[in-house]
Amino acid sequence: MIYASKEECYQDILISLTTGLLVPTDISLLRQFYEETEQYECCQGIIEAYIDYEKLRRESDDDSESSSTSDESKFIREE
Repeated sequence: MIYASKEECYQDILISLTTGLLVPTDISLLRQFYEETEQYECCQGIIEAYIDYEKLRRESDDDSESSSTSDESKFIREE
């Protein structure tokens, strides 16, 4: 069996989540597989990638909310 490093799993999961290849609900199944095959470094990479993905998603949501708020204020000022 080929073992994936923590960094390899991290990169694969983060890229897959950000491109939409994986959805967050897939993470628990993947982690379970790697845990059952005793690839604990990969499990750690998966967890860290998910945490970073959630941070990126929240930042993106915050940015889009602030830009829509500023757009709304432009319309209010124009009236």
